[in-house]
Amino acid sequence: MSLNKEAAKQVLAEINRDELAQLACDLTSIPSATGQEKAVAEFILNWFEVNGLKAVRQEIEVDRPNAVGILKGDGTGLSLGFNGHTDTSFTGTAEDLRMVARVEPDSELKGSIKDGKVRGLGVSNMKGGVAAFMMAGKALRKSGIKLKGDVILAAVAGEISRTPIGPWQTKEYRGEGVGTRHLLTHGMHSDYAVVADGSDLNVVWAQNGVVLVKISTFGKAEAAWGTKRSEYPMEKVNAIVKMTKIIAALETWAAKFEDKYIYTSATGPLFPKVNIGGIEGGAPYRPNYFPGVCTIYVDVRMPPQVRPVTIKHEIEMTLNELDMDYDLELYKSLLGHEAKGVEPLVACADEVHQYLFGEKIKPETPDRASIWTDTNIYNEMGIPAIKIGPRGKRIGPRNEEIEIDAMVKAAQIYALMALDICSRERSQLK
Repeated sequence: MSLNKEAAKQVLAEINRDELAQLACDLTSIPSATGQEKAVAEFILNWFEVNGLKAVRQEIEVDRPNAVGILKGDGTGLSLGFNGHTDTSFTGTAEDLRMVARVEPDSELKGSIKDGKVRGLGVSNMKGGVAAFMMAGKALRKSGIKLKGDVILAAVAGEISRTPIGPWQTKEYRGEGVGTRHLLTHGMHSDYAVVADGSDLNVVWAQNGVVLVKISTFGKAEAAWGTKRSEYPMEKVNAIVKMTKIIAALETWAAKFEDKYIYTSATGPLFPKVNIGGIEGGAPYRPNYFPGVCTIYVDVRMPPQVRPVTIKHEIEMTLNELDMDYDLELYKSLLGHEAKGVEPLVACADEVHQYLFGEKIKPETPDRASIWTDTNIYNEMGIPAIKIGPRGKRIGPRNEEIEIDAMVKAAQIYALMALDICSRERSQLK
């Protein structure tokens, strides 16, 4: 089906640049660390109601909602879902000092508009994208054009990579897909979906999976003073020293893994990645003792053809060669996926992009495509999904900015994709 050019003009006329910038600014000014998304969700739900969209509050857990807006079609056509997360990369609190050596003043993290950009914590990842599809939904409703299928606008909680482990067990550590998985297992299915996470408005529909691994090794918790190294070799009694050997072996394996499992997708290669992202060992208040336990936490990004059991097996084979006692635990596993049946949606995105900007839509660059986003959950559940979203950049330890024009372009793309897909009869579903 070709895009209805006259209807497209009507819809585009309803996208207001200043209003979109202010909406992104307002969303950014509401703190919404992972697990603390309630306030921004309530703002979005109210915005949906005020602007004539059906508002649906989905409680993932107590005081942690998804905010969903629906523009109803007449029931005869295809539906299209839009998805964006409301939690932010950093919390905006003193907790961030665990990750960042120095932080900017909290006042700089509030939403602001300057020099054609919106600034603040979370505006690039990814409240700018959420604002863009909210504005697209409003423009479609204001245009008065009757659609055949529903447009679903889902602002979800819990996408940022945070995982409960050890003492970190509250909702503030339940991220990486919990909101979208709840969304889709509680009724909000659509025929197709667009995830508005940042891609520089390029397109991708294959993404990596995630395995998180906890590895511990053990020493002999005794006083170190008065001992001779010849009688108490550090590689036997000191868990931290032992862990350095494990780390060296893992780094050698990681280099081979990252070369071996490159995945060729329709939009280009996906690159695996291994990162040792956390370490615990010994007692800072009692360093006179040989540490009895040392633990590392490893993030493995694996393309769609790789499974968690493969990761576990390869790491175990690597560590077994050390002849050293260790304990290994996989504490998260999310599969990577490449969308199936996505061709009509991709063709729609390409036609809309050419109509708006006079050129074909580009594939996402491999370095940026090789991540995990909620796109994977749609494709896991059989809903053909692509990722297209505006992306800004970090301008401080935590602060971000995004071009207003990038958000406007995203809103235009989303509005016209919804106009096209949701004007199609269900008989056109392939």
